[in-house]
Amino acid sequence: MLRKITLSVIGGLLMCFSIQTLAQPVLDAADKAYSMPLLTQTPKGDVLLSWTEKDAAGLTSFCLATSKDNGATFSDKKIIFSGNGIGNSRLMRAKVLAKKDGSLVAVFPNRVETADKKRASDIVFCVSTDQGTTWTTPKSVDTDPTKCTRGFFDAVVLSNDEIAVAYLKDVAGSTKFEERDLRLVLTKNGVFQPERVIDPVVCDCCNISLLVDAKGELNVYYRDNNDNIRDMAKMTSTDNGATFSTSQILHNDGWKINGCPHSGATSSMYGGSALISWFSGTTNEPGIRLVTEEGKKLLVLEAAAKNAFLTSSPSASVLLWEQLNPETNTSQIALKKIKADKVSDTDWVKESQNAANAAAIVANNQLLVAYEVKQASGKTSIKISNLKL
Repeated sequence: MLRKITLSVIGGLLMCFSIQTLAQPVLDAADKAYSMPLLTQTPKGDVLLSWTEKDAAGLTSFCLATSKDNGATFSDKKIIFSGNGIGNSRLMRAKVLAKKDGSLVAVFPNRVETADKKRASDIVFCVSTDQGTTWTTPKSVDTDPTKCTRGFFDAVVLSNDEIAVAYLKDVAGSTKFEERDLRLVLTKNGVFQPERVIDPVVCDCCNISLLVDAKGELNVYYRDNNDNIRDMAKMTSTDNGATFSTSQILHNDGWKINGCPHSGATSSMYGGSALISWFSGTTNEPGIRLVTEEGKKLLVLEAAAKNAFLTSSPSASVLLWEQLNPETNTSQIALKKIKADKVSDTDWVKESQNAANAAAIVANNQLLVAYEVKQASGKTSIKISNLKL
């Protein structure tokens, strides 16, 4: 059961951050394994924490808790949906979106059973109009009844308060080179419309990142595939997804690999621009890149860094990732602050040993970081750290 928790200070000034963390994990019941926390904010400023948890019988529940005090305490959990087919991973992260009209929309993968036992999955959504207390029955965002793989998605609230979901979908009768294409679905008056292909040839197993920028434009960041050169590309829509610009490569890494890296982009606003981060395995400069929307490369992390996540505030952006901390000899969450194209030294989230899959938001000038922690039993709990910017 989710505890109501108050953050307690256990650290002082560390470089450009003041570190505060919870004394105990937020979610740590012995009979459950927790995964993939995600934080977001409602238009009114409430902080939403979502995650999935699996019980001893293998039943997975997609859950939500709300904080009305900038993440200092959270309500008891509310279950969005429980089932044996729910998916949630770094490549297909289940999300809860908060609309301006006060409703919440949950979007998540759900495995589909087929007569021939082949792999198939839908991307489904359900809606709550009472702050997450009750939810509609999940329905597919794609009206096509074909049973196939749909995944590696992202979802976002557009500037007109409609929802956009971008995902990769199996191409019927495809060659191996064109196993999946990039598709988009939009809601109209809250109802999902038929999907459409926005790029027919892409890297077929890398997650997508959607970003509505300061101008209200929709940006799609995804890994392209041009004769096995798998660099990160973008498309932009100035009319809430109705039309898109021509696909452009963000930065010409020239990474040629005969296979999918299973690693996509993360993005966030950056003043009037945007920051995008992704992994590239080029021979001369392997590692996670941090690049501006205009294509300016700000840094490359060493190859040992993994699972980057970006978030932003009016004053600065923050890049987080997992890496071995040489002082503790354990994997921890590391972070850098970016302001005016200047990147700070690396800081560490204290008490984040054996952490993974971090996500963060900025609330009231505080950086909230939620992440998994592997326990000695092998199960995972979820913890939140608070860093004052």
